[in-house]
Amino acid sequence: MEISDWGVIAELVSAVGIIITLIYLAIQVHQNTRQEEFQGLQAAILRFLDNVDSVTKTKEDAEVFRNGLNYFGDLPPAEQGSFHSKMHSLLHGFHSIWILYKSGILPEYELVAMRRIYIELLMSPGGGQWWESFKHIPPPHLVKYLDEEISKSDGVITPANETYPWLRGDDPRKKTVQTKSNHSEKFKISANT
Repeated sequence: MEISDWGVIAELVSAVGIIITLIYLAIQVHQNTRQEEFQGLQAAILRFLDNVDSVTKTKEDAEVFRNGLNYFGDLPPAEQGSFHSKMHSLLHGFHSIWILYKSGILPEYELVAMRRIYIELLMSPGGGQWWESFKHIPPPHLVKYLDEEISKSDGVITPANETYPWLRGDDPRKKTVQTKSNHSEKFKISANT
């Protein structure tokens, strides 16, 4: 074998090495991209859930949020503004979740769970009043999506103020109790404390 033959073999080995390196780098870039997408997904979900938790974190916040869900139109302007800030923050969080779903990053079961939380809020009397007064501002595609989901959920999903005792608008000293013998029969018991 002559030196020129060795040169051709060296060039072939070098070309194969470059191809292998490029394949390895492509795999690494793909894995890093998926990891960044997953971290972004986790951050968006945690941000949304933190927003959900923060609306009732203090007694004052819980009271404003409860009153807003039940009586938004009857609240003084300052409380309407406070309720609006909470709902707007939740809307931004949900919008991020929805965008992740639309881009194929978020699995549908995660979207369904987050959507249910937000739809329950919008289906409450005050949440619905807030949505009607505000929905001219968010992106039209999001408004259309939420309006369709609210419409589909009517009778299927119970509004948040009827589902969660701490969000009810009724007298907090009364509670609804279900009997064991007949789950459809409900009655009120007054707590005289």
